[in-house]
Amino acid sequence: MVNVNLAAGARILGFLFSPDNLIMPFKWSHDAGIPDKHIPETWVTIVTGDGANLEASGSEPFISLWDDDGRRIGQHWVEDNRNKLPVSNDLNDNIYKIPHTQNRDPMATVQYVMISQLYSETICISAVQVSNGKLSATWYGDLAMYCGAKWFLSQRKVGDNFHVNDMLGTPSKIQMYRKDQHKYLCRSTPRFGWWRRLEPDGTVPFFKPPLQYDVDKETGLEGCDKSPELAVDRVVWDKGVYTRPKIKSTKTIKELRRSIPEPAQNRPENVLTKRRGSNRDPSHLIVTEAEGHEASLVCNSTTSDGWDVVSLREGNIATWQSKGCTIFVLKRT
Repeated sequence: MVNVNLAAGARILGFLFSPDNLIMPFKWSHDAGIPDKHIPETWVTIVTGDGANLEASGSEPFISLWDDDGRRIGQHWVEDNRNKLPVSNDLNDNIYKIPHTQNRDPMATVQYVMISQLYSETICISAVQVSNGKLSATWYGDLAMYCGAKWFLSQRKVGDNFHVNDMLGTPSKIQMYRKDQHKYLCRSTPRFGWWRRLEPDGTVPFFKPPLQYDVDKETGLEGCDKSPELAVDRVVWDKGVYTRPKIKSTKTIKELRRSIPEPAQNRPENVLTKRRGSNRDPSHLIVTEAEGHEASLVCNSTTSDGWDVVSLREGNIATWQSKGCTIFVLKRT
């Protein structure tokens, strides 16, 4: 069993979601992945999800970095797809130090990150920490799950792109997101998006012009958007492109709202739920007693992607059949 302790650092660099889907700041950092001063490179720490003896790391991903104006700063390029992300207790094994060699200003600060997997192997990512010593922020997989991406349970304690500084967990930024979490987090493709086949040398949408932010009074760091509505999508992006962002259609705000799945809720009742995908291995059964690993959470989500689950805490089992997922109550003897 691989189990990384994510409580070592004390910096609030990102945010998670409570069981009722309320956004909240999270105090964790991998300090070995944060330079002690502003340097001409960006350190990207990838925390993979973990499925015990099930391989959750996969092949090493490509990483692309851009500044706030959409100019590419640097890349981590994978020459051999046989390179694997280490499944290790030591997060230092997954720190990628990317020099800023593709920009005239090597001291530029990364604002956009794309992590892509060109090959057929899927990687499960729990968190991504980004730092150049000047700006540090962490993206957590909770956001992907909340916004409708495929997910599954991980034994961690905690082909996407994200806007680095929008991941900061500063109080005023959190307060702004809470006013309409789904709109500000899931209906803003430059802020966070996932793509079906975008190639590693491709590009993602950028905020044009760059967003402006107030200073957070409590921390002195970057806070809420000066104009939050400027970050919200006004078009539908084609998520099937290979190299460059392409507008699929222009829709009204009401149509845009309907086109994005609402956050999955953890409903305790026994239901049969239609599911996008299939059971990866019907012969494999996951047994867990961890909080947050409830069978109903997995079964009632249309985007979960994994195996049958027994939740000892909840007393239920979630099992997949050809038409969907069914929850059964375990009988105690």
